[in-house]
Amino acid sequence: MNDQIGWRGSAEKGESHLTLTTADDALVQAAWKRAEAMRPAFDAMMREICDRTNERGSQLPGDRLSEGVTEVDYSLKTLESLRGKVARELRKDLEISTAEVLGKMKDLNRYTLLFEAQSYTRGVQETFQELRARGFEEIKVQNTWIDPVYKGINSAWIHPESGQRVELQFHTPDSFDVKMDNHALYELSRSGALIQEFGEENSEAYIDAANQLQNERYQTYRDVNGDRLPIEIPNDHEQLAKPFAREELLGIAQEHHLAVMRERAGVPLPNLAQNQRTSVTQNPATQQNMSVSQLAEMKGGVNATSTRRSGQNGQPASTQVQSASSTQQSGKAVNPAAGLARQRSARGNAQNSGNAAAQGPAAQQNAARPRQFPQQNNNAGPRRNH
Repeated sequence: MNDQIGWRGSAEKGESHLTLTTADDALVQAAWKRAEAMRPAFDAMMREICDRTNERGSQLPGDRLSEGVTEVDYSLKTLESLRGKVARELRKDLEISTAEVLGKMKDLNRYTLLFEAQSYTRGVQETFQELRARGFEEIKVQNTWIDPVYKGINSAWIHPESGQRVELQFHTPDSFDVKMDNHALYELSRSGALIQEFGEENSEAYIDAANQLQNERYQTYRDVNGDRLPIEIPNDHEQLAKPFAREELLGIAQEHHLAVMRERAGVPLPNLAQNQRTSVTQNPATQQNMSVSQLAEMKGGVNATSTRRSGQNGQPASTQVQSASSTQQSGKAVNPAAGLARQRSARGNAQNSGNAAAQGPAAQQNAARPRQFPQQNNNAGPRRNH
């Protein structure tokens, strides 16, 4: 009976090939309940750390305590997402057990802190100090700011008393927006659904197309006086951990591969993307309750550059951006429900500050004016959303 299927992935998300046995699903549910029990304590800790780093302009996405919401949105991985992740790991390695997969899991409890690019590195360093002062032990710090598909710092820490692990991501407001905009494409590229549909060899170009579209958002995110510029890369981010790229740019996808990925993820045409962008940091609470498909429909997108999985463990890959085809593109129009989220504020009217001189030609164009944050105090209790 324990070998019977206890869970199957969503057909709507193209994950019906993912399954767990009844016994495996019971282990997954037990691990999730342990993380759920730790959530209140971790939420309170992260709010306090955010307050302590407010001089660096810290933001804690999903914090709605001032609205009477006691839980930080997204601070607990959903049970459905955990099931899918475990099922994917079991498919990749037939020798590994469910208990071993769960033992390596670092993101059941997870949080994101945002700092503007100019204060990012110092803000992350101060957060690390806060965690160590509370007895947390570092498991990993992963710096992918040079990665073409995902830019940020991912860290994992272990709680000294419970043994529970916590993932903490660090982004700038712009990199967080792009990450959230890219979520549907990210899920498509990693879920295995494309391999299931097109086969191992043929799926490679479709996965590459999904990665290309993700990369293009990073490269053309900011509108500065009519020019589409890359997001701003934080100064001295390499002080936090040695940078590496998990993906590399190859350009093997053709226009019809890109068109399929645009349609699957609801990526609109370039002109729609530029005119109707929205910002997830403006209203994270609303969007965190949406499905992947709903998020994809309301997010913008633009034409693509080229990427591919590197396979080089911890080794930097090429980050050269290649021009995409300018032929006619297909995709879904932005959902009118996008009006639920406020339009992105104009961050683009900036002057070059020279902050990115060491980051290469693309980063040297990054010149967004630092955003002004409201003053906060360090008192516990309700506070304004950042």
